[in-house]
Formats: sequence, structure tokens, C-alpha cells
Amino acid sequence: EASTGKRAMEIVDYAKPDVIIMDVKLPDSDGITTMKNIRMRNKNAKVLMFSGFDDEYYVVRALESGANGYLLKNVGGTELVEAVRQAADGLNPISPQLTGKVIPLARQNTKVSDRLTPREKEVWKLLSNGSSNAEISKTLYVSESTVKFHIRNIFHKLGVKNRVEAAKAAYRSTVA
Repeated sequence: EASTGKRAMEIVDYAKPDVIIMDVKLPDSDGITTMKNIRMRNKNAKVLMFSGFDDEYYVVRALESGANGYLLKNVGGTELVEAVRQAADGLNPISPQLTGKVIPLARQNTKVSDRLTPREKEVWKLLSNGSSNAEISKTLYVSESTVKFHIRNIFHKLGVKNRVEAAKAAYRSTVA
């Protein structure tokens, strides 16, 4: 058990848990950011967000960031234990009250490229074709700092870390 994000990181490093139950809000940090950091250190760990917040912003942000499930704190002990078992088995438990909020949003975001602005799509396509920042800048008549800004946004929106991963995402998409 950890009462802060910092302590959670320390525990994960030595305990190597299979399933982690984490609150969205922690005294010293954002639980979703802490979860991302934990997942970078222990890719096999399953993370269930456990929160009193039923706002779709937190739910979607948590799930898009890699949470394996999202439970409201009004679940009983039996349901919590079952959710931990489900997460350990690779399932994605979500409190029933949240499905009405999450499913319509998931249907809206079926294509990865829908998250990008038209200009970001242009930059993404050029980037995926191997163009350098200078070449993209010249082609689109924008500064290199603007190109870097768009690339940072693209990486964030697609959840990728580098140009190769962005190119792979483009290949799987209908944009490139």
C-alpha cells in the first residue's frame, strides 16, 4: 500500500506487483501520470484505476493512458476482488455506471487520425514518408519550430515516442 505516487513508484520497483489498484488523485501527483510511469517500469503490471470521479474526462484519459480498468469507489469488496481477477486475466473491468459514458466516446474515436488536426495530418504524412523537419518546414511553408510543435502534438495524440512509431501508426492508418 502506498499513500503517494512517489511511494507507489518505490514499491513497484521492488515488489513487481501483477495488479495495481490506483486512485486518479494522489496527494503528491496525478494518479494517471503515476500509472504511466509505473507501466514504463513494469510493462506487465495491470493497473485498475479506483476513483470517486465518474467524470468521462478522467475515465477516458485513464483508459487511453493504459489503465486496464476503471472502478468507482462505490463497488463492494466482492466486486473489487473480481475486478482484480479480471484484470489479471487480461480483461478490462469498468464500473457499470460508466459504460454509458465510455462506449459513445469510444465509438467517436475509431480512427487514430481523427485525433489530429488537418495540419498535423499533413506533418504526420510527410514525417512518415521520411521527410526531415527542414523538409517538412519547406514543403508546408512554416518554421521548423512550428514543425517541431506539430510533431510533439502528434506523438502525444498518437501515444508514440519517436518518428518510427509515428510512421508505423501512419502505415496502419488510412492517412499515409
